[in-house]
Amino acid sequence: MGQPEHNGGCDALDFLRERLLHGNDCLMQGNARGALTYYDSALASFALQRDDAHLRETWHALWNNKALAHQQLNETMKAQHAAMVANSLLGS
Repeated sequence: MGQPEHNGGCDALDFLRERLLHGNDCLMQGNARGALTYYDSALASFALQRDDAHLRETWHALWNNKALAHQQLNETMKAQHAAMVANSLLGS
């Protein structure tokens, strides 16, 4: 999957939020694998913008929900890692 076209932070934020919402829908339907696909695509697409302050809240939500998805799949180590990354974004 290629990086989406964007013209700045607003487009990035819209993309991240759209992926977060679709992932959350999957998670609520019990489709943790589907949720991870959406979360991972968002995180990979804008990895270089991780420290962008106006994206931080959405980054945190993606990582936090990724931890929940791994938890549903009983993938403890992956859940712990995702939770650790989510928590690190709170103090940034």
